[in-house]
Amino acid sequence: LGLFGSAMALMVATFQDGPTIFHDGFHKGYNIRVVSVILMNALGGLLCAVMLKYAGATHGCFSTALSIIVTCILSSVLLQDFVPDFLFVLGTATSIVASLVFALGCPSWTPCAKCG
Repeated sequence: LGLFGSAMALMVATFQDGPTIFHDGFHKGYNIRVVSVILMNALGGLLCAVMLKYAGATHGCFSTALSIIVTCILSSVLLQDFVPDFLFVLGTATSIVASLVFALGCPSWTPCAKCG
């Protein structure tokens, strides 16, 4: 898939900006921000692959939900461009409770099939 994506991206870049790329080079305009975004995407993909290999798909879904929650909270606190409302707080609480119940198992007072 990576090879297919790279070939498609190269074709699109050539068709859209071919003369500019041939004249100025492919890496024209790269700075530390561009390189850091590329590295974040590449390392994030590798971390997802490692997590899916060793933790499983269910943990992957929970970790994705928790990462979205953490990103929204950091965006709200640091950048102040997100205002959490009641539905966000309710969804956050539901995701955290679901993650805890899945990781810790059913409480002893609940009549679920796993607990007996």
